[in-house]
Amino acid sequence: MKSMNEKLSSNLQLSNSEIAEINQWHSNQKFILINELNAVIEELAFHTELQSEKKVALLTNREYLMSYPIRQEGLKTIPAEWINPKTLEIDNEKLYKIWLQASKGYLHQMLSRSNALEKSNSFKYRGNFKTQEERKAERLEKLQKSITRNQVAIFLGRQNMAYKSLQNQLNIQYKSSLQFISDHVWSSCGYIEPGVKISDSRLSVLQAMESIRLLPELGLQGDAIERREIAFCLDGYDEKHALSAIYSTPNIIKRNYKKPDIEGISKFEFSYTGLTDLELSNIVRNKNWFDLLAFYRTTRNGTFEKLTKKQVAEEYGIKYLGHLIQKRIEPKI
Repeated sequence: MKSMNEKLSSNLQLSNSEIAEINQWHSNQKFILINELNAVIEELAFHTELQSEKKVALLTNREYLMSYPIRQEGLKTIPAEWINPKTLEIDNEKLYKIWLQASKGYLHQMLSRSNALEKSNSFKYRGNFKTQEERKAERLEKLQKSITRNQVAIFLGRQNMAYKSLQNQLNIQYKSSLQFISDHVWSSCGYIEPGVKISDSRLSVLQAMESIRLLPELGLQGDAIERREIAFCLDGYDEKHALSAIYSTPNIIKRNYKKPDIEGISKFEFSYTGLTDLELSNIVRNKNWFDLLAFYRTTRNGTFEKLTKKQVAEEYGIKYLGHLIQKRIEPKI
């Protein structure tokens, strides 16, 4: 059986000085997190590209070590709507139904209980009385207009001032060829059903990403189709936030529920994941979406930078998880 130092050296390719730094930190903690350390070493062995200093930071971070069970639960959670649980492969038939699905969220349930509300314009706006053919025709009409305006890059990320500034810069830079759109206009551009964002934000994410993937198959016209992107703003992320995001459950927004209960952690910095993290957790499980994913961030001088997938794997640990999920690696702690 390998010793701890051998694992750190062979599994994670860490130097002697980096191993010494990790040992010193855990010695100061009286080695109370040694089981968690073993588990996270196995977890990080999948992220061979991640820079060594990032691995050291993770292996000496109390919250990251102790929140390992949350990430393991997320890894074992199969996306409910679009993965075949037996084969662990994408179910395109299910995805297509989702693509044309009207909102089934809280608002839909509330309106469905009342005959008076059932006839309201609000209820009709959400498409609950439309046939699948009617929905598809309306979506295609909107999408064609969006393609004509080069609005074929949906823009994901934590919607703060940095996100908005980056989006503006991108739209100015690519004005004649590509326009980056946020979720508040996905419906008007045809990428989701009207009202879905209001009632079911997770469904809106799946519909938008699948819309981008489907564009070449829908009989639509325009050069912008080949330039389409699922764009992701990395501002606000580091390796801890990014890995917590990709390993989070793809089925629910954790911040809509009570905080995790882990003895010894009273304040969660990054393990209590939100909507943007859920978006990323779904994308890294779907090869079709991941292939269309492009990463951007704001530089120190305030301009924008586009990163390659190699750079993102090295700096953030973000990579396609499908192969790992199919192996069902389950380190023990």
